Amino acid sequence: MLTAAGTLLGAQAQVQSAAILQLRARTAALADADVARALHDSRSLVKLWAQRSTLHLVPTADLGDLLALRRLKQPEYHAWYSREGLPPDRVATLIDAVVRALADGPHSRMDLSRRLVPQLGDWARPWLEHSWGGVLKLACALGHLCHGPPRPDDNEAAFVGLPAWLGQAVAPADSARGVANFLRRYLAAYGPATPADFRKFAGIPAGPCRQAFQDLAGELLAVEMDGRPAYILAQDEAAARAAEMPAGHLAVLPLFDPWLLAHADTAQVVDARHRTAIYRQAGWISAVVLRQGRVAATWTHRRLAVQGQPAWEVELAPLGRLTKAERRVVLGRLRHLSGGLDARYAGG
Repeated sequence: MLTAAGTLLGAQAQVQSAAILQLRARTAALADADVARALHDSRSLVKLWAQRSTLHLVPTADLGDLLALRRLKQPEYHAWYSREGLPPDRVATLIDAVVRALADGPHSRMDLSRRLVPQLGDWARPWLEHSWGGVLKLACALGHLCHGPPRPDDNEAAFVGLPAWLGQAVAPADSARGVANFLRRYLAAYGPATPADFRKFAGIPAGPCRQAFQDLAGELLAVEMDGRPAYILAQDEAAARAAEMPAGHLAVLPLFDPWLLAHADTAQVVDARHRTAIYRQAGWISAVVLRQGRVAATWTHRRLAVQGQPAWEVELAPLGRLTKAERRVVLGRLRHLSGGLDARYAGG
């Protein structure tokens, strides 16, 4: 589980069940409870806003490089706050107040608002309650907080102070070194890739992206990808030359899978005419079936009971022809993703 999460550079978790499926797709067996224990008991996984300011499940051991990446976003946050009328001194006041409040234990956004607005004034309310542009994402980028255990009494996310939660402060890596480390691992997992691909995946400004490629120049090998220059790690040259996906190879990936977000040019995974079936409005990324690395179908599922036992009912939407044999293979992959539940196609 931790190897899969680290290789992916985090499982995307704005829908946590999707993050669990992303990890399960890459492990032999993984129960929901295994992930919960890693998040809340051993704390070897952390849920927090990571690349692209999007929620991910990230190995605790990777936080140093990730925080170096995230701190590059500070100027963008402050520029947005200034445009919206929140000066830097009030940003600092809010973050300091949030850090002090979380020292007492987990709090939701509304908890923080109810506690801090009477102290700071009504000006603080929208910045504590705002789910997109509030200060909690900046506080997370600075290493002050992460998501804590779910609250059984409501659906609100609860936040905890990151150092107290882990029992230690997490020092961000030196900015340039942290981004270079992140690029090295990105290319190991998702290469060949271009600087534009890495910038999109990491969600960082152009300058640090260019610098990271310059810093790793001695480790990179220029290759051609669909007629365009791209890069892999030089140490991966032999593996890249030998790599060949078996004819008809099928893989099944869940919602928001990072593999579908790793490159700016989506034409390498899906034809342009089908793009909107996968890359949907509001940032939703469909669950897909891949045939030799290209999208062959999308799928959705719902849970139901079959003879009193939980099961998945799956709707499969092929983008072209799927044979009966392929549908049987896909169903087996879906049963694995379900965690061993009965899985069946809608309509039989």
